[in-house]
Amino acid sequence: MLEKILVGDLFTVLMIFSRIGSGLMIMPGFAEVYVSFRARLLLALSFSVVLAPIMQPYMPSLPNSPLVLTYMLGGEIIIGIAIGTVCRMLVASLHVAGMIYSAQSGLSMATQFDMTQSTQGTLMGNLLSMTGVVFLFTSDLHYTMLRGMVDSYNLFSPGIAPPINDFAQYFSMLVGKIFLVGVKLSAPAIVVGLLLYLGVGILARLMPQMQVFYIIQSPQVLLGIFLLMAMFTSILLEFADFFRTDFALFLGNV
Repeated sequence: MLEKILVGDLFTVLMIFSRIGSGLMIMPGFAEVYVSFRARLLLALSFSVVLAPIMQPYMPSLPNSPLVLTYMLGGEIIIGIAIGTVCRMLVASLHVAGMIYSAQSGLSMATQFDMTQSTQGTLMGNLLSMTGVVFLFTSDLHYTMLRGMVDSYNLFSPGIAPPINDFAQYFSMLVGKIFLVGVKLSAPAIVVGLLLYLGVGILARLMPQMQVFYIIQSPQVLLGIFLLMAMFTSILLEFADFFRTDFALFLGNV
């Protein structure tokens, strides 16, 4: 009897760890390159042990076949990856906004490694992406991500195949929405850049001999940096509202 209880508890922890661990391996802040894998695994394992008594009623019975167990664990891993990917994609809206700010300020050629996206990014894109991750933790939105992992058991029952079609449709919609939000966050830079280039074009027509692009380069950089500083707080607040709203919509609509 004791052996069956222990095996059942280990099965519950394993099922929870498969979903929580796969999600934490992708979620922003938890899955950055400067966070060690051991720390992530230890956090996921601790979280799974704490949730095991609460999630016990949601767990299916222990399967008799290893193939069925592998199928269940695979479904849990897919669900965890989907939830973590949604959080990661929502943060990418800041990366898009930063790329547009850099392009409009003439700093798009100045690139460095972006740890939040694991690729090369512009300076302003890196600044907004890393600040966005820090802002998630300072505004306690990381609790929203962890709570979403727990609330997902009300939507995706363990042991049942995950809704792959719904995930694919939502991700395709989310990609377009991320670019739309990125453009909205960088709308001031787009408007100011358009007016600046319009003025430069008129000046070039009035004085063809003047090298307008060399003259306008320094004011363009200064104007872009000043505009980013002026809009920085508004960008972060709008991003936080977008992250909170759309993550709740994902858990409610998928």
